[in-house]
Amino acid sequence: MKYQFEDTRMPCFSIPNRVVDGLLNIATGAQLKVLMYLLRYSKLAHETSDIARFCNISPEEVESAIGFWVKENVFALEQGKLRLISAVKTVQPRELPKVRPTIMLEETNEEFRGMVAEIQRITGKIINQPMLMVLYNMTENLRFSYEMTVQMAAYCNSVDKFSARYLETMSIEWHDDGINTFEQAEQKICQLEDTRNLQSRLKRAFGITTNFSAKQREMLDNWVGMGLTEELIIEAYNRCMDHKGKMTFAYMNRILENWGKLGYKKVADIREEVHTGRQQHTGLSELEKLSIGMMQGDNK
Repeated sequence: MKYQFEDTRMPCFSIPNRVVDGLLNIATGAQLKVLMYLLRYSKLAHETSDIARFCNISPEEVESAIGFWVKENVFALEQGKLRLISAVKTVQPRELPKVRPTIMLEETNEEFRGMVAEIQRITGKIINQPMLMVLYNMTENLRFSYEMTVQMAAYCNSVDKFSARYLETMSIEWHDDGINTFEQAEQKICQLEDTRNLQSRLKRAFGITTNFSAKQREMLDNWVGMGLTEELIIEAYNRCMDHKGKMTFAYMNRILENWGKLGYKKVADIREEVHTGRQQHTGLSELEKLSIGMMQGDNK
């Protein structure tokens, strides 16, 4: 069947060629929804919640989608404002070997069929045609070993994300990051598990039930990258609650970045100095310390 619009003068907006040429095959539905929304209403300012409501997705998916398009150089994010990157800075198409559009399980070798059987045993799910093609491309295109492919499928299942789309996106990201051995994949999975467990514990400590946004996860990764311990992050949260009355990631980030610059890694590293019978809070700016001191003086 051939499809063509009868009226080619319809009101429309354009999508950059590089999106279709190089990214359409890896972008998720949520990412494409957000892209089309932002391009269609580019002259308006939007809250994350408004975009989420319009696109019928979660605010976290909105933040993740915008992060994806920024990472792929479709948008630039500068001081909270998005800018469509000019066509000069193109995104190169994924140069992966071509494979047949369809593959039948009985046409594969015995090792591949054994891998599929093992994945079905681990996940308790029947491998359908889309998933079969993802697995085939992982082993034929990306050159992942059967053992590593089983390992990745098992991880996706363990976090309740065993789907063809998620596994394909993850496998391409790992391939681009140079993760191509069982040992490297095992290390990556351990890092992801540590991050998930930390986020889960911090959500309980912060008393929140929603997932962290993409920006908040970026801050968390930065804190961990600086070598700050979980107890130090919670200490920053407690001080934030003491002085702001609510959790503010930006405020916590200022405290923790300052502690990081001072070389503090754990709570024991924070040197508390007694001043007029009260503790001086290390990690705050001079203006914040002055404000706290004035408030404390008013309460005497």
